[in-house]
This record gives sequence, C-alpha cells and structure tokens, in this order.
Amino acid sequence: MSEKLDRMKDQKEKAEQKLRYYQHQEKMLERRIPELTRKARPHRLCTRGGMLESFLICPGELTDDQVMELLKLSFRQQEVVLALAKMVHNLQQARNRQAGGSIPRRDATPKAGR
Repeated sequence: MSEKLDRMKDQKEKAEQKLRYYQHQEKMLERRIPELTRKARPHRLCTRGGMLESFLICPGELTDDQVMELLKLSFRQQEVVLALAKMVHNLQQARNRQAGGSIPRRDATPKAGR
C-alpha cells in the first residue's frame, strides 16, 4: 500500500513540475504577443504605402494633403465602396465559419462620402 502511495505521490510531483513548466512557457509566449503585434503594424503600413505609391505618378512630389484628397475621392466612388464592403463581409463570414458561427460581428460596411 505504501509503495503504491509513493508512486502516486511521485506521479503527482512530476505532473506538477510539468504544469509549472508549461505555465512558464505560456507566460513567455504571452509576453511575445505585443512585441510581434508592434512589428506587424509598421510592416503592414510600409507594404500598403508602397502599394499606394505604385499607382501614383511622381509620388515624391505630391504632398500628404494631395494624396489624402486622392484617397478621399477614390473611396467616395460607389464601385469602391461596394467592393470594400464586399471584401469586409467576406472576411467576416470566413471568421464566423472558423469560429463556428458563435461570435457575432458588427457591421463594418463603409459609408459613402467619408
């Protein structure tokens, strides 16, 4: 009986060690999430800025205000508004399918003239 109890105590101790190890691993990974998120945004901004500049003639000569005016004009076009709304809708549907449809998403349909 005592031998069985010793084995069970030993198993319990090993399981607790594993639990502590994995809890520590989880904390380390959770600390890395903000760092990775911080790095992703500048990369996304540079990538998309490069995409925008590829459509501009003499992008270095245009002011920020002029580029903003072009973007406002572009995104007021009904065709662009509808295309963006469809893209967002499709992304939300895909996320809902991945989550099993249990998470309701808010409507992200852009309004014309923003």
